[in-house]
Amino acid sequence: MNLDPENYSILTKPIDSVKAFLTETLPQLGWGKSGAEEVVLDIGCGPGGNTVKLVLPLFPQLKKVFAFDLLPNMIEFAKTNNSHPKVEYSVGNIEEWSTLEKWKGQITKIVSVHCFQWLKDKKNGFYNVHQLLKPGGEAAICLVTDSSFYKIILKVKNKPKWKDFFQGVDDYVSDGYLYKHDCLHYKKMLEEIGFHVRLCTEERKLDPFSSDNEYRNFFASICVFMSYVPDDLKEEFKDDLFEEMMKENGRNGDGLPLHWANIIELVIKKK
Repeated sequence: MNLDPENYSILTKPIDSVKAFLTETLPQLGWGKSGAEEVVLDIGCGPGGNTVKLVLPLFPQLKKVFAFDLLPNMIEFAKTNNSHPKVEYSVGNIEEWSTLEKWKGQITKIVSVHCFQWLKDKKNGFYNVHQLLKPGGEAAICLVTDSSFYKIILKVKNKPKWKDFFQGVDDYVSDGYLYKHDCLHYKKMLEEIGFHVRLCTEERKLDPFSSDNEYRNFFASICVFMSYVPDDLKEEFKDDLFEEMMKENGRNGDGLPLHWANIIELVIKKK
């Protein structure tokens, strides 16, 4: 997988649903209010914007945020553009324990935003979360189960104009979308691992973007097919992707482009 951190970071502000989860839902559940010193892990931090703008301010008594992502180019971008004395970025993989074991049993809070839908083995990812947390530690995770983006990816993948470029390429469409996994599916899985599930909700979120350009570049940045499109056709592919997304999502009353997704929000506690 190869995603584009610069286009991903073109967002002028955090996506509304992500901001609400981190700045409203989690404080309502007591996050940031215990007075205890926190050691925080941000799983799938991407280019680091949400790490410094939303995760870090959540904890008044913060010792350290360890933030990692699977993609080295995302981490290099984060180090350059979103550095902070209390944030340490590194390359890591929540599905690969050898990249995580240095933090075993040391983390008080884990945050993961729109990362777990990419995982091939989500149960293994959640099990590793359990291993990383101290007893009584908590994790807040939001993941996409259904999205207009998945529908468009599968459509574009099979267009005659593009399909030859994508033969044998993993589309990374989530199994949650393919098999219609819901809250009950995840709640059962998490309880089997040994978590107490404090929150498990699923809701369709409708997020506006501030401009067509922001929308076009953001979704191109998280499309795994972009790196397989020849350079002289990349802009045409981005235009095609944007056109299909707009057909599916439309605009709000202010004329801003929209995206919808079914989001599961989880807050889980290690017993």
